[in-house]
Amino acid sequence: MQDQRVLVAGCGPIGLCVVAGALAGGAERVDVTDVLSGPLGRATALGASTAYVAGTDAVPAEEYDVVFECSGAAPSITTAMKAVRKAGTVTQVGMLPDENIGVNLASFVSKEVTYKATFRFDDEIDAAITTLAQNPAIASIITTHVIPAQRAVDAFAVAKDSQVSGKVVVSLWLDE
Repeated sequence: MQDQRVLVAGCGPIGLCVVAGALAGGAERVDVTDVLSGPLGRATALGASTAYVAGTDAVPAEEYDVVFECSGAAPSITTAMKAVRKAGTVTQVGMLPDENIGVNLASFVSKEVTYKATFRFDDEIDAAITTLAQNPAIASIITTHVIPAQRAVDAFAVAKDSQVSGKVVVSLWLDE
């Protein structure tokens, strides 16, 4: 990520981790897009420079060296393809449905974009631990709620509202 302009599309817990990782990796600038202001606020709290409301704000075309698509939504993939620079890279992080989806791939071909996919991690855990140790505030921004196991049903209700919640954790500790 060193000195690259990065766009993260989708600011749920995974997208927020990507924001933190890109910043820790030395990105020149990290911008974000999401449909909700709550997740965008969490991303800017992590250090994202510019937040675009998906479907409302225009994301600059051919602006980014790397785009991480973390929402798994077809319109976001189209935005990613338009936002990445010529010969840039789009990495598909968000899970896509196993069905036909409408995506405009014209930019993919005309700009000779590299389109990668990722599923899980392999050797990034050491870097993640180091990043969290250097900036513990990351965890509190991404994990917005810790709910005791006795209230697990409440945890699902909180997690359903992405406007107010990031990652919701159910705690098994008995003294909470």
